[in-house]
Amino acid sequence: MRLLRGAATLAAVAVVLLLAGPAGAIIGGTTDTANRYANVGVLQLHVDSDWFDFCSGTLVRPDVVLTAAHCTDFLVEEGPDGFGPDDLRISFDPQGDAPYSTVDHIVVHPDWFTAPPPPGASKLALAPPHEDIALVFLDTAVAGVTPAPIAGLDYLARLDLKSETFTAVGYGVDAFITGSVVSNHPVVLVDGIRSYRDVSVITEHDLYPDRFLKITQSLCFGDSGGPLFHHGTVVAINVWTFSARCSGPNFSYRVDSTAARTFLEANL
Repeated sequence: MRLLRGAATLAAVAVVLLLAGPAGAIIGGTTDTANRYANVGVLQLHVDSDWFDFCSGTLVRPDVVLTAAHCTDFLVEEGPDGFGPDDLRISFDPQGDAPYSTVDHIVVHPDWFTAPPPPGASKLALAPPHEDIALVFLDTAVAGVTPAPIAGLDYLARLDLKSETFTAVGYGVDAFITGSVVSNHPVVLVDGIRSYRDVSVITEHDLYPDRFLKITQSLCFGDSGGPLFHHGTVVAINVWTFSARCSGPNFSYRVDSTAARTFLEANL
């Protein structure tokens, strides 16, 4: 299942309302108290009079954030659900506090809108044309934050993936105490603090390796759209888990793929 689909935003927001104790957001992660990943922000949705964390993203230009298509597809323009670009803001504070960046417009990979919904937690959600990538253009440049570089075409093809270490960063759910995201009464532990964890790539039984990296357990709901870094360079966007308890491996959408690079070069 997606780490957070736009259509399920309100349900996912309800899941993360229970707060308990200090902990890192990435499963098994380290809280970013030193602001090591200052260019990773949290996407917040305006619901009634409140704002809720729901996805993550990376500043890749002074006024542009790279994130997942499924985090933003329902916000490109105001739809029948009442949500639009004005209902999105982004914070680069480790705890998701002020100052906040507001949004000018959002561009989602056009192929994303042509992809049929997958049947449940199906590997079909990883097949073309599910190009899970989007750009959020901010009203003004973010002061005091250095944008992250994005991997060029076939960047990962030049690496021995079995021997490399990558870092997943995000603001998502930390752990499930009981139940899961689909249980009647899920109880979760979340603090909304930016966290990170080093991960490895799983090359056996991978799915669509030309467009996705399969990585070891780290991601959970709310980490969607956040970066997978290789020495500070964004190589993938964290998007998918097959576990409703975030207990298994995850998939990250490669930004060095032909489809992703074509989209980025056309819009950045």
